[in-house]
Amino acid sequence: MKTPIDSLVRVHSWKLDEAQQKLSDLEALSLKLEQDLVKLDQEVLKEQTFASQHPDVAQTYPAYAEAARERRKRLETSIEEVMTLKAIAQQELHETYQALKKYEEAQANDIRRQQDVIKKKEQAADDEMGIQQYRRRKASEN
Repeated sequence: MKTPIDSLVRVHSWKLDEAQQKLSDLEALSLKLEQDLVKLDQEVLKEQTFASQHPDVAQTYPAYAEAARERRKRLETSIEEVMTLKAIAQQELHETYQALKKYEEAQANDIRRQQDVIKKKEQAADDEMGIQQYRRRKASEN
């Protein structure tokens, strides 16, 4: 039999999965941005080397370097934003986990209460059967 607590556990379990996926996606994005930054630095070094070896192309290097600096600023800003979003996502994940644990504990308590009720009913039935057997035995002895 499904109870409202079962539904709450299921919903919060889904929310936890979503929060974990969101955090995982943000971590992947953060890693990609870091890799893009490393790749940009490698490209700049390559262009510097090429410009120093080819004086006829060296005239265009300052424009490239300025564009690369702007791209670096955008990447660094994006990395900072993703770090902030990751911190928020981690907090949401923690809160969702705490809520799920609370509902799971309530569910476990509900199950224990139901089992206690069943045990009491079984014990009452056993007691009644014992009393009836005792009465029958007493009646047959008389």
